Amino acid sequence: MERTENAAAIEVDRSELTTVGASNWDPRRAILIGLLVLLAVLIIRGIGKGEFDYNVDESQHAATGLFVSSFLHDHPLRHPVAYTYRYYAQYPALSGVIHWPPLFYGVEGAMFFGFGASVVTARMTILLFALIGWYFWFRWCSEIMGTWAAVLSTLWIALLPSTLLFEKAVMLEIPCLALCIIALYFWFRYLTDERQAHLYVFAGCAAGALLTKQSSIFLPVVCLLTTGLLRKWRLVLNRRVLGPLALLVALAGPYYALVYVVHWKTISMDLLGPGSLGAQQSGAVQLGKAILFYLQFLPQQLGWPLLILAVAGILSYRLWSPWEPAAFMLAWIAGGYITFAAIHHREGRYSFFWIPPFAYFATGLLTAKWRLRPLRALAGALAVLLSVQVVATGWTYQRPYLKGYETLAARIRSLSDSGVILFDAPLPANFIFFLRKLDQQRKFVVLRKALWTTRIKLSGGSEELAKTVSDVDNVIDQDGVKYVVVSDKPTIFEGQSSLLTVVHTDSRFEFLGTFPVESNEPEWNRRHLFLYRNNRPTLPAGRFLKVRMMTLSNDISVPWEELNQPHRDAPTGSTDSH
Repeated sequence: MERTENAAAIEVDRSELTTVGASNWDPRRAILIGLLVLLAVLIIRGIGKGEFDYNVDESQHAATGLFVSSFLHDHPLRHPVAYTYRYYAQYPALSGVIHWPPLFYGVEGAMFFGFGASVVTARMTILLFALIGWYFWFRWCSEIMGTWAAVLSTLWIALLPSTLLFEKAVMLEIPCLALCIIALYFWFRYLTDERQAHLYVFAGCAAGALLTKQSSIFLPVVCLLTTGLLRKWRLVLNRRVLGPLALLVALAGPYYALVYVVHWKTISMDLLGPGSLGAQQSGAVQLGKAILFYLQFLPQQLGWPLLILAVAGILSYRLWSPWEPAAFMLAWIAGGYITFAAIHHREGRYSFFWIPPFAYFATGLLTAKWRLRPLRALAGALAVLLSVQVVATGWTYQRPYLKGYETLAARIRSLSDSGVILFDAPLPANFIFFLRKLDQQRKFVVLRKALWTTRIKLSGGSEELAKTVSDVDNVIDQDGVKYVVVSDKPTIFEGQSSLLTVVHTDSRFEFLGTFPVESNEPEWNRRHLFLYRNNRPTLPAGRFLKVRMMTLSNDISVPWEELNQPHRDAPTGSTDSH
């Protein structure tokens, strides 16, 4: 009886929201618009400061979006694979083409295509996803807790420092979280009102989440747990789910089939390898660390005040929450925890996706209609204080940033209209983004993997392609290197040290300048980029530029003519047709 009454209460809230929402003067709509505007203003603040640097991935995501923009401009529909190979050989910063799913890059590329490639456009793409996610979270909370609770919950989630970081960085966490929120919202609707249309929307949004970041794999676990807790197996074990399931498979299946065929070794290394806990530790120690790993990040993700309130809300949910939403949120937390703890590769940001259900319990506790008036007054005061705190945090928050690569790219572009650049410094994709933006005719070639290469990251395996000074000289001669970029970061491979020896001692190379990297991150303090020019460059030898690919079954080989670079074997007077 209690669960039936709770479900009915939720339906009443939904009908009220729908009825009131039919009017243009709906106060809830005005509150929602005001809230989203406030969040947009706070997220946008400082959004253009710095370049792409967070976790290396940010620069890769930006560079891949720029590739999609170029693809939309050139629309090489008859030879998309050859076009991608040629683009990668010239601007090798496209890990996202296979390693990460394509949906975000499609949206980002469309934004670049329509508004121009820039740091601001890339981060505005993240803002777009964020506002959509917060809209649906507000809508969901207003249905199950009321408008005031929805405002608090949305405000607190969006302005947590751990969330602001990803709202101001070009990472996949916010786009994936937004789609997961929408998917789970409609899954909740399906379980409580049993409308098949909601199941179709869930399937579409779940497919979108899976096509944004593989972390959304926790969604099926949440679905199983919520179905069991709410005892709704009859809604899942019937033919009604076949259509939505077919939709999900049709949308997300082709990408994951491709990943399995051509990229599974790399993915399995990244997710199923020994991970950061240490392969030499005992099974009991590894299990203990796996259990505690994500729990230790909760204070950092939520902050102690919100975490304490969330735990108190979980312990007391029977006093203030209907069973259905409370069970659903508990299953959300458990599903994320089970999924990510089971994966050997662990990072604190992976558990980012369970912040919303924790916020549900925290805000629900403070906005419940407690019988004791002093208790209601205390809860209201705490809610106001926390809201002021998070808004102040949103106004003053400064994300990690650095800059210096754009200046370097602009300097090279001012010196020449074309050339081969040997780049051996951190964040190559950051440099590639800005050089490609300036190189509208695609006359430059960046050699990022001429000396060494890795399988995504160093722990996944590496190969040294040039070690000695003689090897480096051969690379410079064979590929017609005109510019060299190095840094003062300690070297890892022998070939890196050999390259430094060449540019410091070979009379062909002229030092053109030092480019300091400005940053508020300690590890970037007193870091610099150095630019050298080869004053006696040769034409590339042979007909093809070959790029070693550890993540594919074959290396990439592209004719120099297709890269707008003449070579020694080219007939005299030949011109480039591209």
